[in-house]
Amino acid sequence: MRFPLLALLLGACLPTFAQTDLAIGQWRSHLPFQHGTHVTQSPEKIFYATPFAVLAIDKEELSIERLTKVEGLSQVGVRFIEYSRGGEVLLVIYEDGVIDLVRDEGITTILNIPESDIVIGEKVIRDLFFADDSTAFLAANFGVTRFDFRRGLFPSTTKTPLGVNSVVVFEGQLVISTDEGLYAAPLDGSVNLDDFSNWEWWGPERGFPADYSTGPLVLFNQSLYLDLNDSLYRWDGSALQYVHSEAGYDLRFLSADGPHLIAGFRGGGSSARVWLFDEAHNLTPSPAQCFFKPTYAIEDESGRIWYADEGSNFGYRYAGPGDASCKVLRVNSPFSENVREITIHDNQVWIASGGVTISYTYLFRNHGFFSLIDGQWSVYNKFNVPAIQEKNLDDFYTIRVHPETGKVYAGSFLDGLVELDPATGEAVVYDDSNSSLNNAIGDEQRTRVSGLAFDQDLNLWVSNHAAERPLSVLKNDGTWQSFSPGCTSSKGFVDLAVDFFGYKWIILSDENLGLLVFDEGDMDDPTDDRCRMLNANNSNLPSNRVNAIEVDLDGSVWVGTLQGPVVFECDVLGNPDCIGSLRIVEQDNFGAYLLEDEDVRTIAVDGANRKWFGTANGIFVQSPSGDQQEAAFNEDNSPLFSNGIIDIAINHQTGEVFIGTEKGLQSMRAEATLGGVRHSSQVVVFPNPVR
Repeated sequence: MRFPLLALLLGACLPTFAQTDLAIGQWRSHLPFQHGTHVTQSPEKIFYATPFAVLAIDKEELSIERLTKVEGLSQVGVRFIEYSRGGEVLLVIYEDGVIDLVRDEGITTILNIPESDIVIGEKVIRDLFFADDSTAFLAANFGVTRFDFRRGLFPSTTKTPLGVNSVVVFEGQLVISTDEGLYAAPLDGSVNLDDFSNWEWWGPERGFPADYSTGPLVLFNQSLYLDLNDSLYRWDGSALQYVHSEAGYDLRFLSADGPHLIAGFRGGGSSARVWLFDEAHNLTPSPAQCFFKPTYAIEDESGRIWYADEGSNFGYRYAGPGDASCKVLRVNSPFSENVREITIHDNQVWIASGGVTISYTYLFRNHGFFSLIDGQWSVYNKFNVPAIQEKNLDDFYTIRVHPETGKVYAGSFLDGLVELDPATGEAVVYDDSNSSLNNAIGDEQRTRVSGLAFDQDLNLWVSNHAAERPLSVLKNDGTWQSFSPGCTSSKGFVDLAVDFFGYKWIILSDENLGLLVFDEGDMDDPTDDRCRMLNANNSNLPSNRVNAIEVDLDGSVWVGTLQGPVVFECDVLGNPDCIGSLRIVEQDNFGAYLLEDEDVRTIAVDGANRKWFGTANGIFVQSPSGDQQEAAFNEDNSPLFSNGIIDIAINHQTGEVFIGTEKGLQSMRAEATLGGVRHSSQVVVFPNPVR
């Protein structure tokens, strides 16, 4: 694939964005740029790989640019990157072996490795070495391959019995490192490189041990430097020389972009050391503040060392010659890629980043919840909010904003409900000690909050998973009350919604029960409570596995299940014949139930009352009635990061649709707001397959 002209390598700087500057049909990424896991450089820029994208930093101005799938990368899931100065191209290597070639004129995607039958199973590229301006040798788990990146061809491949960790060309030989030592073969054409039996193992006859393993390799000062059993050695072509080791540490990386050789050692936990060696092997330590869990480092022309690190929220750190500490660049972006629920109020976007396992046990995900306000991202978690820290809260599962006060309510599946005042930063945690919330049966130390919804009287309804009384309400006057609907013995209350009747629609975590509809009537009169169980036997629910509930602009309740959606357009508690309706759509000239084969995970309603169904296979946008498809977005026909959709929320003031995927958050601008449908010549149209 090729994409239009990119600003990435041309020096344009991306400014901080506003939240309304998208054209209709335009996409935007909201990926975390909190740290870089690999680093490389061109004459003008430093490039960092994140697990999701690429960040470019101008060496002089320190301005930043982002390159994601929205800007033209082929996918999400970057393993590492390397820049060829001679070839003037950035190679982006993905976890699955796909390669993007990023040039000023566009991006070319190379699919040869994942599509080849050279080896069954995964194909992982671990390292590469530029032999000249058009050739790179790729070290992979299946062997080593020659890559002509000017033509996008692979002229030769050597399959090896062991995975290849690193590769260089030294003194006319192709040298590879493996867990069983070094192997080499001449590049003069005297042997067939594709036949591994022609390769020489470097053992005692060359001065190497009889049993050893090797990792990173690098050329420095006309010699080959290598990791040998986690110690640094030099090979000058005739003798092996010990250079350095760190007891209890593994040698993780070597680089030599400038006048120093850089060696990174990692110990247990976060212990690490990074050393700079000159040609005489004199050592200079890197400032300890420059790294946490270093993965790579490079030296630029001015002597600055740029560090890549897998420590979350570590930033982008660099130190100049003689600096006692590092400078840190921060990028305005979400704290992490994790999205569980999105809510939007008054142009503010709020995201709960927690979750649970498929069996509703804890993930202990500590990223908290995020906000996007006036183009700026903020994070709230136990590392910066004292009330959350005091309770040690993780796994924020659900989030809502009070329609009048603007206070934010974030439910932790681990333990309680946080009430945050964004204006003051003050937070209160509600749990079994100061509210009607109960601890979980069988897990009495935990108060699980698993669903939130406001009713028309601004009361906040709270699902209290596995509690004896699993439904609570925080009334608008600040008092609490709990309920235990009598039509089910299930306590597994999770997501909920409130319809125009004031009924509470509650998803149950018990896989085969369906969902519950509850009406408390007069809160002070328990005798007028009503409830009804809906399942595949007594209604048109296509599956008892319910994932999502959404009330549209007409008051109809749309329910997403494992086998498509159903809509309830009547009074479920007042009419026993209200069993829901399955929409019929035309598919291949035949009638079929809407999305009957799709796992509908989330539903959103835009300003034109269209339905946005997020599924395991992308997004389907249907007409207000649901029987006509208006758009479909997936990984292949759009910049969508992943077909696995977690949540969708729509800003009804701007039409911007926020999409939480399994690989991060992004948004696109639709033409519908609560004022109607906008039309624009700038609308971007994507293929619209009928499902």
